[in-house]
Amino acid sequence: MEIEISRKNFLKWGSFLTAALALPKALKAKVLTPKEKPLPKLDSEAYKPALCKLCPALCMLQVRVVNGKAVGISGMSGHPVSLGTHCPKGGAILQDLYHPDRLRFPLLQKGPRGSGQWERIPWSKAHQILHDKLSDLLRRNAPEALAVLAAPIRDIRHDIQERFARLFGTPNFWEWNWPLAEAPLDAFKMMHGSSEGLFYDLQNANLLVSFGWDWLQSFPSPVEAQRAFSELRRARPERRVRIIQVEPRLSTTAAKSDEWISIRPDTEGLLALGVAHVLVRDNLYDRNFVSQWTSGFEEFKTLVLKEYSPQKVAEATSVKTQKISELAHEMARIQPALAITYRGSLFNQTAVHSLNALLGSIGVRRGVLATEAERYQLTLPAAYSSEPPKPPLAPSLHQVPEAILASTKSPIEVFWMERVNPVFSTPQSISWEKALEKIPFIASFSPYLDESSRLADLVLPPHHSLESWQYGFSRTLLGQGVISFAPPVLRPLYDTEDHGDFILNLAHSLGGPVSKALPWSTFVEALEKSAKRAQAEGQMREGGWWEYEAAKADIKSTLKTKSRKLRFSTKNIEPKPFAHEYPNFPLRLYVHTPLAFSFGEGAHLPYLHSLAGAHLGEQWETWVEIHPAAARRLGISDRQMVWVESPAGKILARARHYEGMRQDTVSLPLGLGHTSMGRYAQGIGTSPARIVEKRQDPSGQLLWQDTWVRVYGA
Repeated sequence: MEIEISRKNFLKWGSFLTAALALPKALKAKVLTPKEKPLPKLDSEAYKPALCKLCPALCMLQVRVVNGKAVGISGMSGHPVSLGTHCPKGGAILQDLYHPDRLRFPLLQKGPRGSGQWERIPWSKAHQILHDKLSDLLRRNAPEALAVLAAPIRDIRHDIQERFARLFGTPNFWEWNWPLAEAPLDAFKMMHGSSEGLFYDLQNANLLVSFGWDWLQSFPSPVEAQRAFSELRRARPERRVRIIQVEPRLSTTAAKSDEWISIRPDTEGLLALGVAHVLVRDNLYDRNFVSQWTSGFEEFKTLVLKEYSPQKVAEATSVKTQKISELAHEMARIQPALAITYRGSLFNQTAVHSLNALLGSIGVRRGVLATEAERYQLTLPAAYSSEPPKPPLAPSLHQVPEAILASTKSPIEVFWMERVNPVFSTPQSISWEKALEKIPFIASFSPYLDESSRLADLVLPPHHSLESWQYGFSRTLLGQGVISFAPPVLRPLYDTEDHGDFILNLAHSLGGPVSKALPWSTFVEALEKSAKRAQAEGQMREGGWWEYEAAKADIKSTLKTKSRKLRFSTKNIEPKPFAHEYPNFPLRLYVHTPLAFSFGEGAHLPYLHSLAGAHLGEQWETWVEIHPAAARRLGISDRQMVWVESPAGKILARARHYEGMRQDTVSLPLGLGHTSMGRYAQGIGTSPARIVEKRQDPSGQLLWQDTWVRVYGA
């Protein structure tokens, strides 16, 4: 085999070998051993549309198919979300399709849970097993003993699954979420009356101030975040848009911003209230908007003037009083300024969004807008509803493990998971592991044996997204609703089954209300009926998209409260003591999500490992970022293996000196540290989730940035 050496090839192979040399020994031998095969004869070539479902963005791709095999990926030109591009996860979709550890048939656990003793069974037996378990619940009039935990990607399969659960009679249907990649939905709902349809007009901002959200790495749609940044930088030659990042770490977003304001972890809300204090004190807020469109302002005003002076806020956040005042005056001067944050604590969410209300940045271009795009979402024809007679086991998903463990006998008898991995993806996930062990029967719809599926009794591998009919509803950064369709690119490689077909067959075998509510014989039939209602049959059959008009600036459309006014809240921003509970743990832990492992997923794909720690040249290992001065005080050298320990436990990581860290803080990346999930993920690195203390916010969300640690040599 001859390889022509050009400058381009030399650089390409040099980069490849550099990455390969960093691999663990077992993987290095596999990657560096060449396999000489003659080039196949090109009998057929086609380009087919596909929908990427490796994250909720739902970008449309174009797949190059040669001789019946998918060999290349590119973004679909013209698609409103992807616009001919894709993120790193889209580029790794073929590794996901052809992954050597993809499950190829249904599995039944034969030994103790976690023993790895699996038996291959036919789909008919898998169907019968689950049918018998659910029939028994119905016979005993105990539908609430079924619990369903679904993936966050919204499509018709999700709707079929939710309808199945509701009509079965269980109140225990939950949807997994990743708060580090979500807008402040809890504050939106509390202040606006509903979070539905609200979004940031990001790419048109005049002044963008991000409080703690590394949005270039963890925005719900990575492709659109990158495009928004590009638009902010070059779209207005007459005036450069200012981008300010408030964060403890010099993240990708902070590095590309005009200004980085270093702050103590999880105090971004305090800074926002310090800014609010200056806006109110100096009469810089939008008095017309506040008087006409808000309620509760006087109580809010009294609280922020009393409790959140720049002096108090500076002491708690480490941001200087002068900077707090300057930030307030800049946000008042450049109108409309946009303050954004992620779905952290309700305190932080409320505090940051209050700035948008004070500045009148609601319902206006370059601020916070509302879209009715969701009403165009392709849905199933209406069925009669069934309200479960009992309340859910727990008010929020993250309280479920404790509710199960608190009972002598598990109140959940059948637990059904769909493409989720709570045993890996939550702080101190031992509670999930113990809860699952207590549940009598678990079924997992998963393409891999991940940490949660390993504890299941029945594992059902679905078709890959490139092997099945795909539909997705998404919303662009302009608030434009997009319905995308894609027929199968390939025939299924293995003995897998469409998740939608499996649920429909199960519904028909159970009969009763569930069967009547899901009358379609196949998933494709359900999709056709829904597409016909949306007059999108052509797009469905050929692959394509249906787009709706973008959102318009309208204050009224953002307000869904009974009073039709935005509510200022004082309850959720009452001052709390800033206490260091653990004197033996002197450093704050700040976890971050690299784009390669967005939503905490992707470590099973080798391509993504090479991108996760590119700023430090790190890959195939968990690293901890520590300021060089702090490292010297602790006697820790660069690249030294260290223990990072919290009151919850300790993990091993490689220390990396990074001047983009605060001296009182260290940072760990989320995504690595699997104990299952295939050869490219299992045993690679360690998971910070193991040492993040499990603390729950009043909103029901878990607090990822509220842990103290110490670091010492291994």
